[in-house]
This record gives sequence, structure tokens and C-alpha cells, in this order.
Amino acid sequence: MTKNPAKGDKQQKQQSDNKGMTRKPGTSVTEWVVAGISSVALLAVLSYLVVDGLSTRDGTARIVVLPLAVAVTEGGYVVEFTAANRAGKSVAAVEIKGELRNGDEVVEESSATLDYVPQ
Repeated sequence: MTKNPAKGDKQQKQQSDNKGMTRKPGTSVTEWVVAGISSVALLAVLSYLVVDGLSTRDGTARIVVLPLAVAVTEGGYVVEFTAANRAGKSVAAVEIKGELRNGDEVVEESSATLDYVPQ
């Protein structure tokens, strides 16, 4: 059995390359600093999520609707309005119903659904 000369040369070259590099065993200071900063950031995010999840908020929405303009059209009336949420929580699928009255008489009824009303 003969040794493969190319394989032996390759091993000798790797050994000579490794002699020029000196590496200290263990974890470097930079790695410890990065690990510490990452751990603090992770704990901060987890703490925020736990506190936010456990905090109690007012569960009811307080939507304030104000009419901006009323316009007469061929098919009836168009009322432009603004809606603001005064609660501490965003809401979705809010249905707003409106009546146009002339004294006690209801002239027209309509409704609109708002997909999302932020806090």
C-alpha cells in the first residue's frame, strides 16, 4: 500500500497554515457583549408583550360621529360625516345608521359600515 502523495502534501500544508494562526480558546469579549445586548433586548420585548397582554383596557368603543355636509341628489340625500374613536382600543366593522328627519317625520334612513376605526 502506498500513500497518496497529494493527500500527504495537503495535510502538511494545512498544518503549516494552522501554525501561523493562533486562536485563544473560549468565548471572546465581543461575543459576550453581543450576547448580553441581545439578551436584554429579548427580555425587553417579552416584558412589553406580557404587560400589554395583561393590561386591562376599556373594552367598549366610543365612536363620535359628526356630520360635515348634507347634499341633495336625485335619489335622496348624501351626508358626509367624520367618525372618531375616543376609546383606548381600535375597532373594526362599525355600522353607523343615520336618519334624516324633518321634524318628527323620517325623510330617509341609511347605514354605512366602516372597516376600521383606529384609536
